[in-house]
Amino acid sequence: MFKRLLLALVLFTAPIATASTAQETWPETEVVVRGKAAVGPALWRVSDGDSQVIILGILPVFPKKQKWSTQRIENALRGANRLITPPASSVGLGDMWMMMSKKGLPDRGTLKDSLPPALYARYERTAKRAGVSIKDFARDKPIWAGARLRREVLQKYGLSDDEPVATVRQLARSASVPVKAAGRYDIGPMFKAVNAMNEDSSEACLVYTLDDIDFDIDRAPLAARAWAVGDIAAVRANYQGSALIKCLSGSPQSAGIMDRGVGDSVTAVSAALAKPGKTVAVLPLGLLLRKGGILDRLRGMGYSVSAPQD
Repeated sequence: MFKRLLLALVLFTAPIATASTAQETWPETEVVVRGKAAVGPALWRVSDGDSQVIILGILPVFPKKQKWSTQRIENALRGANRLITPPASSVGLGDMWMMMSKKGLPDRGTLKDSLPPALYARYERTAKRAGVSIKDFARDKPIWAGARLRREVLQKYGLSDDEPVATVRQLARSASVPVKAAGRYDIGPMFKAVNAMNEDSSEACLVYTLDDIDFDIDRAPLAARAWAVGDIAAVRANYQGSALIKCLSGSPQSAGIMDRGVGDSVTAVSAALAKPGKTVAVLPLGLLLRKGGILDRLRGMGYSVSAPQD
């Protein structure tokens, strides 16, 4: 039970670093419309003198069976100083056990009895459409029922939160390139904020999660196919941000995650540029391209940023 719930939470919070909204404002200079398929995913280059960082932007979830050409990434990794991966998250056992003890509804109530009829019907429809049983979630609070449903749906549809990062990480190891995350966060405080939600907020969070599930079922494969050929315009049209960030919208936790994710990534890239040679980075597209995001800040620091068509 503990392992299954931990996996649900990992899948629920994994897209945190990509936090944004669907079809958010990405500068048109970054949205590359290609006349024909590229040889692989879009790459950005950030340069300073004889140093450069080659950046691959990634999606929140990615079909495990999606094929893509790794040739350009393999070439980039050859002789690279380091591979920078997205910020990683962790949670202490104490916070995990506390969350588990409070994930259920009071007085062993049921989700069906606690939710408005229309919302429960929507919850049932999404689960039925995905072909996932909700029996095991019947006494969970709405937010955790949604998180566990999302876990089951992603697994059933072969959607991974660890690809293509895992593939690139393996390529780096094969090329004897050191790998380091841009940052590491304790997300225990976020879980506490989630468990402290009132009834209305928890129900709203379930709505966001159901929207996220439906969107991923319909659009994640389309986004991945566009990503594989560097069509960022099509990626944007089929892009969805983090349900959890929407749940915490306006809270200090949400703003802190956004700022820290961008800031730590910028710091990692800037540090890499202080060393001659090249570094490869794999970073979330949502943080990379958004207004005031990673590329914007790097340009503001005086670095040269080349768009994929350059």
